[in-house]
Amino acid sequence: MQQVIELSAIQSLWTCIVLSFAAASISFTITQTELFVPVRNLANKIGHMTGYLFHCFYCMSHWVVLAGVIIYRPVIIRSGNIFIDLVISTFFTITLTTFTNGLMFRCFINAMAKKMKEKELKETMSNNK
Repeated sequence: MQQVIELSAIQSLWTCIVLSFAAASISFTITQTELFVPVRNLANKIGHMTGYLFHCFYCMSHWVVLAGVIIYRPVIIRSGNIFIDLVISTFFTITLTTFTNGLMFRCFINAMAKKMKEKELKETMSNNK
């Protein structure tokens, strides 16, 4: 029986999917949560671009994905040139990460809007008493 997709390509695809979710979570956590405010403040002191990197989850996700691809070396498409193969895998994973970040950010915005409405409602109710 002829194999349409190599097992190593499926494993690499799985690695890219896992890296994309991990990178989205790591980059969003670093750039958006209160836990990392001291790190972001330090990054601002180091320099403008470093500070910007630590405030932009899209930008940060590129670096997190790059680190993951360097460590795990997933090759989705084989061209015979490992550098090109890893560049393709990197940008494929960045694209998946961008979609994941978009979903996470949308959930974050919805949660913040809900929290603000709850706060407004409490204030309105306490003013009516």
